[in-house]
Amino acid sequence: MKEILLEEIKRCIAFWENKEDIYAVSLFVYDEDDDPCQPTVTLGYNTLSNYMSYGEDLEDEEEALEIKWNYAFWLQNCELEFGTGESREIVQEWLEENGFPCDSLEEEDYEEEDLYEVTEAFIDVLVEVVQELHSSGFIQEQFGKEIPVIIHELEYYDEIARQNQRANPAETIEEFLEFCG
Repeated sequence: MKEILLEEIKRCIAFWENKEDIYAVSLFVYDEDDDPCQPTVTLGYNTLSNYMSYGEDLEDEEEALEIKWNYAFWLQNCELEFGTGESREIVQEWLEENGFPCDSLEEEDYEEEDLYEVTEAFIDVLVEVVQELHSSGFIQEQFGKEIPVIIHELEYYDEIARQNQRANPAETIEEFLEFCG
């Protein structure tokens, strides 16, 4: 799954236009139908132009940080959705290969700990994908500089900060970590 996702992300990013305006890439993680056995990730990005469109709101430093790093203010473009449609089968195979009994249980039979382990393992794959995007030089090559690839949900908390510290070069996520608080 990791290699397929990595190649899909690279393929999408390679065709993006106006890359000089993009300051961060988004890997928005969620569970389809709120089912942890259906982990999904959506690829997108935000631009400096979109950020600057908030005008006067950017005068307050704290508000500017919120606008820059909170996905609610981003373009929320869906450049790739992985875990639904045709790619759902790939994720289901990965779940089986990793011993997650999602297909053999009804949702009410899942142990909460098992569900957390699915999410944690899926995030670990995303961390490895982001590390590879950076270490291979792909991000530098595509954007002319290192920019963060933020792995996130709709809420921001300590674990979101930690997973992005693991995934991204430190210099690319300083402001994001400040935002996460």
